Amino acid sequence: MTENKNQKQLQEKELSGLRKLAKRRWFYPALYLCVASLILTGMLIYQVSGTSQTSSKKEQDQVVFNQNKPTNPLNAGEEVFEWPSEQATTKVVQPFYDSAGTQQEQQAALVNYNNTFVQNTGINIGAKNDQSFTVTAALSGKVVTVKKDSLLGKVVTLQHSNGVTTLYQSLASTYVKLGQKVKQGDVIGTAGTEAINKPMGVHAHFEIRKNGIPVNPETSMNKATADIKAVTVGAQSTMGVTSGTDAATTSGSTATPAHGPANGATGTGLGR
Repeated sequence: MTENKNQKQLQEKELSGLRKLAKRRWFYPALYLCVASLILTGMLIYQVSGTSQTSSKKEQDQVVFNQNKPTNPLNAGEEVFEWPSEQATTKVVQPFYDSAGTQQEQQAALVNYNNTFVQNTGINIGAKNDQSFTVTAALSGKVVTVKKDSLLGKVVTLQHSNGVTTLYQSLASTYVKLGQKVKQGDVIGTAGTEAINKPMGVHAHFEIRKNGIPVNPETSMNKATADIKAVTVGAQSTMGVTSGTDAATTSGSTATPAHGPANGATGTGLGR
């Protein structure tokens, strides 16, 4: 009983002290300041935490974004050669004459016109169903030649950067005009025939040239014009040859690439 009484007296004494403290003029201002300080401290902690999370998210997004960028910004957006037709339905029916190829490969790349063998300075592309097909620009460029030739069929030439040109020959029809700028994949024309290579039937003759020298189109796919390298020994006309075996033995010659067949068939300025 005495213990409870002492405890009650102690509580009343503490309450009395608080009442006295509350009556002081500085008590409530000090209390307000303490509460305001706690609120401001809480707000600052929240803002700092939010800023840190936002910065971390931005850094993560930046890392992901940078991963999607090309590794070499100087080459960003630079076009590379694409197949000049629908690749799923077309194939190479006659290859490029490669001076470093085997005798069998070189013989397969010889065009027999009027008892004269001519080295194929491009590739001949045919449809798998032997029908005509659409021929498209392998690379964006400017049309510098559109003409009809009695031996080569209809011919289109595009000019590109770094001294590179592409030639589309043996066309049945053309859909571009001189001076026109075409984009990669635009329709150039349709495959047809050419008198210089009748055994090929319906096909498109396609060439890539670097500074006027033919290069192998098949090995140039997925390369930019800056990556196309011309070789000093390449395809050229083989004059006065009466057999494919003899023609293949001339592959070591360093003569400049010819621009047409022999026996008076020159003057086209383009093609084999």
